[in-house]
Amino acid sequence: MTIHRCRRAGAGAAALAIAAACSLIVVNPARGQSPEAACTQSADSVGQYDVLEIAVALPAVYDNPFDPAQIDLTGVFTTPSGRTLQVPGFWYQGYERSRAEGGAEELRSAGPPGFRVRFAWGETGRYRYEIVAQDAQGRRRVGSGEFEVTPSARKGYVRRSARAPLYFEFDSGEPYFAIGENMCWPGAGGTYDYDLWMPKLAANGGNYIRLWLVNEWNKLGLENRAAAGPGNGLGRYCQEASWRVDYILAQADRLGIRAMICIDSFNSLADSGYAMWQQSPYNVANGGPCQRPADFFTNDDAKRLFKQRLRYLVARWGASTAVLSWEFWNEVDLTDGYDSEAVAKWHREMADYLRSIDPWKHLITTSYGGTEGDPAVDGLPELDYVQSHNYGSRDVADIISRVSRAKAEAYGRPHYFGEFGTDWEGRNNGSDREGIHLHNGLWSAMLSQCAGTAMLWWWDNYVEPFDLYRQFAPVAAFAADVDWPRDNYQPADSKVRLAREDAPRLCAPVVVEPQREEWQDGSPLNRPHTFRVGNDGSVADQGWLSRILHGRVNHPAWHNPATFSVDYPQAGRFEVTVGGVSGYGGAALSISLDGRPALTVDFADTAPDDTETMHQYDRVYGIEVPAGSHEIVVEDTGNDWFVLDSVRLTSYLTTPNLRVLALSNGRRGLVWVQNKEHTWALHRDGVSPTPVPACWVDLSGFDPGVYEVERWDTSTGRPADVTRVEATGGVLSIETPEGLTTDTAYKIRRAR
Repeated sequence: MTIHRCRRAGAGAAALAIAAACSLIVVNPARGQSPEAACTQSADSVGQYDVLEIAVALPAVYDNPFDPAQIDLTGVFTTPSGRTLQVPGFWYQGYERSRAEGGAEELRSAGPPGFRVRFAWGETGRYRYEIVAQDAQGRRRVGSGEFEVTPSARKGYVRRSARAPLYFEFDSGEPYFAIGENMCWPGAGGTYDYDLWMPKLAANGGNYIRLWLVNEWNKLGLENRAAAGPGNGLGRYCQEASWRVDYILAQADRLGIRAMICIDSFNSLADSGYAMWQQSPYNVANGGPCQRPADFFTNDDAKRLFKQRLRYLVARWGASTAVLSWEFWNEVDLTDGYDSEAVAKWHREMADYLRSIDPWKHLITTSYGGTEGDPAVDGLPELDYVQSHNYGSRDVADIISRVSRAKAEAYGRPHYFGEFGTDWEGRNNGSDREGIHLHNGLWSAMLSQCAGTAMLWWWDNYVEPFDLYRQFAPVAAFAADVDWPRDNYQPADSKVRLAREDAPRLCAPVVVEPQREEWQDGSPLNRPHTFRVGNDGSVADQGWLSRILHGRVNHPAWHNPATFSVDYPQAGRFEVTVGGVSGYGGAALSISLDGRPALTVDFADTAPDDTETMHQYDRVYGIEVPAGSHEIVVEDTGNDWFVLDSVRLTSYLTTPNLRVLALSNGRRGLVWVQNKEHTWALHRDGVSPTPVPACWVDLSGFDPGVYEVERWDTSTGRPADVTRVEATGGVLSIETPEGLTTDTAYKIRRAR
């Protein structure tokens, strides 16, 4: 048997771009001997964390070159310190791109297909490697080589910080705070779309995106039976899609952007609502192993095939520092027949396998459609960080701050909102062209112990057309010099008081938002509850207020009227906002005041043959309320359900209407102060925020001493003024601007 040493294909070849340009240099075997392989090496020397690529031409032909049972190609690398690392190889076809008339991307194959091995590492010095193949002929070495890794300015891969468990950092020890948005798939422009979007995000300080490699309809989908090219489908990975991911990650690497790679979505295992089960390659009707969607998590063949997909991901993209993490599922709880125990067991098994084959140990996560997630999965030690999703919140800063701090306490690991938006249908995007919802999501997440900003969903039909990239720049500027792991910030308690005794005492509104709903018997959310609303804005037992109010007919056991015990300091209004009505018979809103009917509205089902949610009734409904103590009951007296978006009590709050989110470590602090009326929903409804007089914000937990307080303009991302304040008795007080209608932020540093 002839063993060939790998030859270089040209020094200085770009990391992942080499895949598109590399040509094979065939090394002929000695006369009279059968050929084994020819291989090329992209360079003799690469920088730390730069990718070396080795192209391997095996003479054998395989029915499925993606199946490691047929051909298992592995690179075995020995580091300068003697450590041995095994990296799986993968099948590759290169492409060249062009634009068709109208701007659509067109790809044409470039060069012969073949096997590749990609490798990157941070240790400097001389490396050796062997390429080993295992197939029907047995296990054999088919190539070997050496290369040098030289020092570079690269930061390495993103890890959970060992210094502060809620934050990320690079191998270099520098902090990584994720700032960005979803960019899950392209339109007709393919990779050209990312040429448009990513530079704009990066120019405004963004360093994070999310990619979906979900099957079927997606131009980045791997097991896509409908995609161009022979043999695509279950266990056979679309090479056009793979090349696009190569290109996007190479572009991200140049721009300093990290990508969460979402492997699959609930759509693949759902038979209703954005469902793709009928087209899924795992469906037995399409030649797959699963009779029904839930079988995916227990069927041995399905698990084997998913592990094969994981192997391909690691082989092709694991070496790239542009990969932030592997995300197993998008909103796995929305799969048909979701079984918490089975899904938890599946995640544990897949995480163990993925970590065993990924020498770079990329972070691993998953996500849920329900904001609360599933503790049985989110709590798994095999997962590195937790995510939340949320849509439809009128006051996104409220839910982000409450959920983020609760999950930080519950799981003790990094967390951020992987998706959020004004609604899941995008109906409200046009009413928030300034990006108030995006702005509040970015800032509130940063000041709520998140490992990154909240990541907006609507990238191509909202951020891009309204040029909302500008909303990322102030957050990025504020976060630029913050060392999150070193400072290890904790929530700081705060109290707000008027700065002047003669300031006008305006009674501001209180907005109460339900955050979740459940569709099952016995849920506490589907029972009547009473909520006592304090004049400071506190709401007792708010967590039991359901977003769905059920009627008396279709689900009488779920009938859940909400009673509000209130005390108006002066006459005001009590208003509810409806955000959708059931298409299965409609609903009816009833509001009673002190036991007497005050308002009844029939939400009739005007299209009985159409069961889609109705939105013609979406608006604010309210009653006048005299000063004093009252009981107000909100009830659905109709057939089915309606969505209770929010409850608003006008002229109610007797304390300054400010939200304060503060982090401190005793010597440093970060603070965001928001007028609670500065929300996209009130802006849409034509309500201008009531200016809040100058206030003192008393922050607890600061060491005695003098501090420099730098106030930032959150619209420009620049400091507005600097003052010096002395902390005494553990309390440091900062003053807010007079007449605050939006928000402001502060950096606090010990001066002496």
